[in-house]
Amino acid sequence: MRTLVAAVAQSAIAGTVKDTSGAVLPGETVEVSSPALIEKTRTGISDAQGNYKIVDLRPGVYTVMFTLTGFATVKREGLELPSNFTMSVNGDLRVGQLEETVTVTGESPVVDVQSTVHTQVIARDLLDALPTGRTIQSVGQLVIGIGLSIPDVGGSRAMQQTYMSTHGMEASNNTVLVDGMMVNGLQSDGAVQSYFNDAMNQEVSYQTSGIGADTSAGGVRLNMIPKEGGNSFSGSVFSSWRDGKWQADNFSQDLKDRGLSNASAIQRIYDLNFSLGGPIHRNRLWFFTAARQWSVNAPIAGTFVSDGTSSGFTGCLKAPASCEQGIDDQKIRSALARLTWQVSPRNKFAAYFDEIDKFRGHAMVAGDDYNTASVRWNSPAYHTASAKWTSTVTNKLLIEGGYSNNTENYTNEYQPGLAQPRGTAAWYAGASRRDLDLVASTGVPLIANVSTQSPVRYTLQASASYVTGSHNLKAGVQRTFGQFGHTRDANADLVQQYRSDTGPSPGVPFTGPNSVLVYNTPLVQEELLNYDLGIYAQDQWTLKRLTVNAGLRWEWINASVPPQESPAGRFVGARQFPTTPDVPNWSDPAPRFGLAYDLFGTGKTAVKFSVNRYNASKTTGDANSGAQRYNPIATASFTLPWNDLNRDDVAQGELGCVYLTAGCEINFAGLPPNFGSRALTIYDPNTPRTWNLETGLEVQHELLPRVSMTASWYRGNFHNLLQNDNQLVSLTDWTPVSVFNPIDGTPMTIYNLNASKRGQVSVLDTVGQSRQTYNSYGVQFSARLPRRASLIGGFGFDRLLRNTCDEPDDPNQLRFCDDANLDANLPPGETARGFRIPYLFQGKVSGSMSFPAGIELSGSFQSNAGYPGRSLTTTRVTGGTSWLLSRTTLYPANCPAPCPAGKLVLPTLNGTPNNSANLRVQLIPYNSEGEFTDRINQLDLRVAKTVNVGRVKVLPQIELFNVFNSNAVILHRSTDYSIASATAPATYNQPSGILNGRIIGLGAQVRW
Repeated sequence: MRTLVAAVAQSAIAGTVKDTSGAVLPGETVEVSSPALIEKTRTGISDAQGNYKIVDLRPGVYTVMFTLTGFATVKREGLELPSNFTMSVNGDLRVGQLEETVTVTGESPVVDVQSTVHTQVIARDLLDALPTGRTIQSVGQLVIGIGLSIPDVGGSRAMQQTYMSTHGMEASNNTVLVDGMMVNGLQSDGAVQSYFNDAMNQEVSYQTSGIGADTSAGGVRLNMIPKEGGNSFSGSVFSSWRDGKWQADNFSQDLKDRGLSNASAIQRIYDLNFSLGGPIHRNRLWFFTAARQWSVNAPIAGTFVSDGTSSGFTGCLKAPASCEQGIDDQKIRSALARLTWQVSPRNKFAAYFDEIDKFRGHAMVAGDDYNTASVRWNSPAYHTASAKWTSTVTNKLLIEGGYSNNTENYTNEYQPGLAQPRGTAAWYAGASRRDLDLVASTGVPLIANVSTQSPVRYTLQASASYVTGSHNLKAGVQRTFGQFGHTRDANADLVQQYRSDTGPSPGVPFTGPNSVLVYNTPLVQEELLNYDLGIYAQDQWTLKRLTVNAGLRWEWINASVPPQESPAGRFVGARQFPTTPDVPNWSDPAPRFGLAYDLFGTGKTAVKFSVNRYNASKTTGDANSGAQRYNPIATASFTLPWNDLNRDDVAQGELGCVYLTAGCEINFAGLPPNFGSRALTIYDPNTPRTWNLETGLEVQHELLPRVSMTASWYRGNFHNLLQNDNQLVSLTDWTPVSVFNPIDGTPMTIYNLNASKRGQVSVLDTVGQSRQTYNSYGVQFSARLPRRASLIGGFGFDRLLRNTCDEPDDPNQLRFCDDANLDANLPPGETARGFRIPYLFQGKVSGSMSFPAGIELSGSFQSNAGYPGRSLTTTRVTGGTSWLLSRTTLYPANCPAPCPAGKLVLPTLNGTPNNSANLRVQLIPYNSEGEFTDRINQLDLRVAKTVNVGRVKVLPQIELFNVFNSNAVILHRSTDYSIASATAPATYNQPSGILNGRIIGLGAQVRW
């Protein structure tokens, strides 16, 4: 929705009208006009303090005209108004006739002296110029304060989302808008977004702090301002091709020595985007359409295409270069249509629909067999849409209302021909196979990777804005709701697990049957977001040079699990459960407050302070929180011993069979009697909502005409962090045991569970005393210079500290529980390690410049910190460096004295309460200094030339991504400590993904 300050879908022009003596002039007519407005002009009247404000303006070039009887008309021309910006344009009138017009020229203001929102706007010309992957994430990574979960090189991540985050907030707290209408997805509390047609955007704005009361969350607020068409026909075509043959080799000997079998690479990337807009009826009805197809085919590091035999797979593992590398083949199609209807001079209606068709042929990670273990993706229904009515009832009253939808139905399937009819011999024999020593998979994909997902979200919203020059009030309501369905099924209902290092043929994959990971499939699940309702009022009051932005938002959220029913599986009976209501049921305030002060009264220097409460975003949750976690039919798995008695490589056995008798190779003795029948997690209905209180201080200054710089500090304090408390186990149910650190051989204390507590699980999700604090310091700049040059960038330092020392169940989790003092909670007698959490630095600059002969040079440079102890399964608990212990774990052969090298660590290990045979102990804390992947320094360049052919502009271009050919490691195979054996390499900190090497792209843009 739109608002009266810069935290909005659209922009505003505001100022004060005075005469030559400095006296204010109430009652003056102020008119703004622009081709960007379908109605051409908007008007306002200055109030008793001489202030005026005209809101709901689309970005574009404006003319502002001041008219008052007895004074000469004053006109300001050529004002470039960006999105989400309140432009200060004052009127200084002298006595004269209305027929006398004084035209004033000057630079467009670049400092917003009324809003406390921190915004980076990227206009269409810069979007076209910058070498990016043309996704909201690849553009967002250029903004100071925004980080990505995986870096993008030339669109390498265009098919699979990389998630944006800012100020210590997770991706679920981002808000994605099209023309001010929310189009967030439902999955993972809104973190998973749709794919958008880049050609539809006139501008995009990224806001990272000071978000107003018209928005719930406090993460990245991305607003895409769409093209609407116009009174003349115009269009564009964008095309690009980046061929793998044009990619440089960055697979160094060092990476080979560290165990990377083959490098991340590109086979080819292409993007074809067409758009056309214009009038259906001039000044009344406009249309805009766009079609896009883009694709990324990428060889995946550590994967290969084998001949399907054990010997063939072994050969590929030992000599990856001798086998064809696995290709992750992906493409997306988008078809978009938008209509804008000026129903009357004061009423406007706009609607759009964007249908997405996404296909992924082979999703896989290092160690997966291309033909059998990869996953196939399809998207039967995938789209975003919105419709909005805007009514300018009077020059002071604006009313808006609208509807939007996000549907993201997709399937993760076996490759064709691998799914087998349940209960048949082929179904039993078609299980997924996982080698735990070689970290490799074959047969079919792992069960955790196969599912259907059907999230659908709807949003209704309305608001009324009452605008005077000095005092502006907006009130509104928003409601989102939806449902999320899931299914999961698999061959054999289990994964066969092997230990090739200790099997009959050491080093040969899938030859040492060890255990099975049984699942409670098949699963049919659904959760409902009944409502996420927000009612708000926001006021902006200008008192001379001070502008107060104050708002109050009240939020109600309710989710539930409707009646559930899933059929029986191999290891679980049929399940049926009634409604699970109120997971959660919350009612919370979200006050917002900010002050903006025009320091010298010139509109060129502003001091801004804000303090805002942001409640954590919540829809139907995920496996870690929310309704999905409390669905009684939840995905469950359990590891059981397996002895392949008849050596047929098929794990045989049904519930109730006698172990080690014919047809019973699985030992069910340890399987809990209620396995998979009902989730063992209980929700405390008194659990309050997580929220963050963010404080911000900024100084924004116009250094030169059209050049601004901002210095900033932000601090976030997170409250009511979720705690998982096993009610059947306490800290006293563990016994301290002295062992030796396998890295340096020094003594350390770990805790072994009392045997009587195995299988004792009843988890209560509640709130403890955990806390989280974020601090950030930064400098940002933005410039529009001669030669049509644009430049944005800056640098920042940030740090996130957590304290989880209220851990109620497992004393092993207390080892590094306080990020502010990582040695404070080491077990008695252990030597302090000196670990610390550092501030992380990021620096970015992006821009473009035109030269004679139609030459345009553009580029971007990023220097970002690496990722903390990163693997595909990294969390704060599993990250850093962990030691995964079992009863058969040996000390490394080279473990320094007094460590007993080569001996068993703890043969009496009792695992964990959930019957896991393994125990995880952190050796080096997550996020600590030295525990990061490589720093990412990435330079991308583009050169284009404009060729005019009549009214058509053709811009052939050449792009160069990752100019330095950096091979920074961005992903590790595992962060579990291990060393190489005679038959298996160490996967600990073994690179499994690196930055894509330098690649050349050719393309062209055509505009008319």
